[in-house]
Amino acid sequence: MEYSRLGSLSGIVALTAAVLSLLVLAATSYGRAQVGTFQDQHPVFDTVDDTGTCLGPGATGTITGTETVVGHFTETGPPALNFDAHGTSTFVYRTDYVDGRYILGTSVEHFKSTGNSPQLGDSSVTRDVGTLYGPTGQRLGQVIVHAVTHVVFRDANGNFQPDPGEITANVDHFRVTCR
Repeated sequence: MEYSRLGSLSGIVALTAAVLSLLVLAATSYGRAQVGTFQDQHPVFDTVDDTGTCLGPGATGTITGTETVVGHFTETGPPALNFDAHGTSTFVYRTDYVDGRYILGTSVEHFKSTGNSPQLGDSSVTRDVGTLYGPTGQRLGQVIVHAVTHVVFRDANGNFQPDPGEITANVDHFRVTCR
């Protein structure tokens, strides 16, 4: 699914920035560890182009659903910001393709963000399982997506985003299987 592939790295980087913002605000005493949880639920609507996968021609359309994120964090600082955040993002979705086919599925991503500023890292593993249906509702098969991402970067400008020249390690594996 195009959403899963693109959303994974950008989502984890955005989540890191959001968690870091919370961590900076949560620091109430100098050098003392702060521990907490976070959660978010929001609707998703996006376009998809899965024509380059086993779904073949006609696999363009829209994806809609609800993403729920839950996790835990630990941080210490100042003077240095050290943090660890991990959790799960669950995305329950429907993809409607222009040729009438559709997928009903669930994507589960386990993520981890760590850092000792300015060295930051994000990792995630995603497994997405959906059932593909034909235009008249007949079950056509199963679609499984596996994705692994890992990025480590030295945040020279302090924006909590991996910018050109800051990335020191980057892994991005993505596989779609149709059964």
